[in-house]
Amino acid sequence: MSHPTSRALIPVISGVSLFALGFWAGNRQTTAPEGASANSGAAEASAHLQPRPAASDRPLSFPEGGGGAAGGGAPGPKPAEESAMDLARILENPDRRGREQDLESLGARDLANGNDWKAAAASIGDLVDRGAYLEGVIGAWATENPRAALEYLGSLNLSSRVSLVPQSVSIWADQDPAAAEAWVLSLSNGEVKDQAVESLFRSWAVRDPATAAAKSLTLADEPSRFRALAAVVKEWSANDLAAVGRWASELEDPHLKDFATMAVADEMSLRAPKEAMRWASDHLAKDPQANPAIISLVASKAGFESPQETFDWLKSVRPSPEAASSLAGVATYLAEEDPGFAWKGFPALPTEIREITAAPIASTLGSQDPESGKRWLADLPEGQSKTRATSAFAAGWASRNPDAADAWVKSLPEGPQKTAAAQGLTNANGESGAGGRPASLP
Repeated sequence: MSHPTSRALIPVISGVSLFALGFWAGNRQTTAPEGASANSGAAEASAHLQPRPAASDRPLSFPEGGGGAAGGGAPGPKPAEESAMDLARILENPDRRGREQDLESLGARDLANGNDWKAAAASIGDLVDRGAYLEGVIGAWATENPRAALEYLGSLNLSSRVSLVPQSVSIWADQDPAAAEAWVLSLSNGEVKDQAVESLFRSWAVRDPATAAAKSLTLADEPSRFRALAAVVKEWSANDLAAVGRWASELEDPHLKDFATMAVADEMSLRAPKEAMRWASDHLAKDPQANPAIISLVASKAGFESPQETFDWLKSVRPSPEAASSLAGVATYLAEEDPGFAWKGFPALPTEIREITAAPIASTLGSQDPESGKRWLADLPEGQSKTRATSAFAAGWASRNPDAADAWVKSLPEGPQKTAAAQGLTNANGESGAGGRPASLP
């Protein structure tokens, strides 16, 4: 069975993960609200996602220089000269993390003090540093008046909007979900809207993930629907893997179910690899229409954390192209973690699994310990498996030491082994393929 929806939209899952590196990394709550129902429906979404006390909607008045005043109990103006000196001092800090944190704090302070933050931002040549400063400005502004902050962001370039709009949307969603949703859904399709949708639904998922998930399913625009769904799954998984797994498995729409279960598997394999393997097996056993690519997805993540357990799990699942490809990939993890696996674990494997894993193990030996790899290759029985392993070994060796690999190939007697090794060198040079590891490996 083909799964066009998941193939087309699985990159959305990764996109949501990357988004977490920004605002969410430092500000996301990690505790779901008590009483969230796993069976909440879309009809209940509006009732559950009621606005919190909203910030003032009054416009912020800027002085002629372009700064802002957050109002309220903000401290008195700080002399512009002193702020400029602070900025110069911060920019000299070689510690990137500390510099960016200080820039964010300075941006918030300049807004509160009515300093000319626009001019200050323009004076910062490094775009990442400028973004950190503006994050402080916009974060403070959005807390006071998110609509005004977002309207200002609309005047900036695409890069600034992509990086800063989600922060303001998140703050607004916490204050007035309905207004934030209306604004986000009114945006033109594009990267800014994609990021805003993700931020909106992750904010809601912190408070009531089941209702946020139900609400995501009501979005008419399919790309937005899948982005929102992936964002909810990401946030929900941080708090209750079992609940989000049950919810995804019970979806009726086959395309949404496929996408949701893959998103759950992706997040679960990062957080609890053993649980992800068990859950994926149960899902495949219960649903004959389940996407077999879930095997590759789980194995590619779980294999880094627990290569031996992942390898054993893959041996137990029903044979498939996905399982075979994953076995080959995890075999490289095993060979890297335990050099003795090639000598002790590999010979004990069933014949059909040795056929699958010989080449990736040979590639790893070639890149890590070619002298040992040559002895290992010599012990392999003649046949297609040895031929593929020889090619992979040469490619792996050439990726680290092409001159030594080339000298070894030239020293071999004429025959199938030398031909295979020469092909491995060609692959390593990028003229035909990409080395000894199959292109389908996770």
